Amino acid sequence: MINRFKQHINDQLLFNKEDSIILAISGGADSVCLALILKELNFNFSLAHCNFNLRGLESDNDEDFVRELADKMNLNVHVKQFDTLKYSTSNKISIQMAARDLRYKWFEELREKTSSKYILVAHHSNDDIETFFINLVRGSGIRGLLGMKEKRDNIVRPLLTFSRNDIENFLNLKNQNFRTDRSNADTKYLRNNIRKNLIPLLKDMNPAFDKTFLKEIDHLNEVFTVFEDRINTLKKEIIRYSGDNLILNKKKLITIKERKVLLREILSPFGFSQTEQILECCFSISGKMFYSEEFKLLVDRNEIIVNKKSEDVISNRLINKLDKEIISPISMKFSVEEEISVENKKTIAFFDFNKLAFPLTIRKWKEGDVFHPFGMRGKKKLSDFFIDEKFSIFEKEECFLLCNKEEIIWIIGHRISEKYKISATTKKAYIAELF
Repeated sequence: MINRFKQHINDQLLFNKEDSIILAISGGADSVCLALILKELNFNFSLAHCNFNLRGLESDNDEDFVRELADKMNLNVHVKQFDTLKYSTSNKISIQMAARDLRYKWFEELREKTSSKYILVAHHSNDDIETFFINLVRGSGIRGLLGMKEKRDNIVRPLLTFSRNDIENFLNLKNQNFRTDRSNADTKYLRNNIRKNLIPLLKDMNPAFDKTFLKEIDHLNEVFTVFEDRINTLKKEIIRYSGDNLILNKKKLITIKERKVLLREILSPFGFSQTEQILECCFSISGKMFYSEEFKLLVDRNEIIVNKKSEDVISNRLINKLDKEIISPISMKFSVEEEISVENKKTIAFFDFNKLAFPLTIRKWKEGDVFHPFGMRGKKKLSDFFIDEKFSIFEKEECFLLCNKEEIIWIIGHRISEKYKISATTKKAYIAELF
């Protein structure tokens, strides 16, 4: 197993002798096996153990075992204790997800603190098979069926080509004991149920199932490369960006044969799982909103717009005469000029300084707002202006106004008021500019 391991990491360029490494060790067979191999091959590594405090004395005994093993092997060991149950409850996630979040966050902190290059985790081929079926049962999309990656960013899994039997045979040969988590036998957990019930059934049907499965995973990854190329080509045809908004061409999307899988691939990173409902709205009335944990989505007239949920902003921001710059709730700068040269840009507004009464106010729009649009004789409801200018719901939500007392002098980034424009009698210009 030693020679096979050495050959594999060299062939796949996973890591080398010069790299500083941290091995995530539970005390179980797989991580103890990896520790022995790394030690025998003289790699530069330390151990990192998580005590999740979920199994009482057993958790403490696991920690003691790892500390004793580190001492025996003359290795540095880092240990972190977690209140996993509290984290799970406060974040409304499962115990398993809580433990995963906690350990990988700590591993990365530890890697940076110790200037290590990689975190090694001891997942093996049986873990890979079990994870495939977990993702299949839960519905993870095609990416969840591609198997674990041997190397992703700073995480390396060098045992993925080895089976549980390979590992246990190696430990028996070395006469090395290890810890056994009794909860691994509890079939109320999906992974254990798959391991104890589904996998043996599949092996009855095909005794060489393990090898067959790994070959199929390799084939699926090759197919995915073709799939990804096609999806990326389609994305370029329908996606554009406007500021922080991701905008999809709705009319073009609905003409694409692969529209459902395309939309799923685009939206899943934003946490949206309502692909079918969103597509249905593309063929019906516009204006429907969808929400994920961090983002909101609008099916507008001709577009689908994805936008990050806004944080609470200051409802009213006062602008004093001497203010030169603000960054909240939007970034703007202000100046006063006597030599006037008006620029025709939506991001810059010029006003007759002598008509202003400071402080000015920046605020969001509200129902009933009216203003006197530049170039028009009379007043207009702001809601009508939005309709005429084809503002989306998002654009209306994000719209700020610059006001002189109660009067709107600028729909910021769009239109100034006719009443406050620069004229032949203007002696000083007040200039407001987005940046």
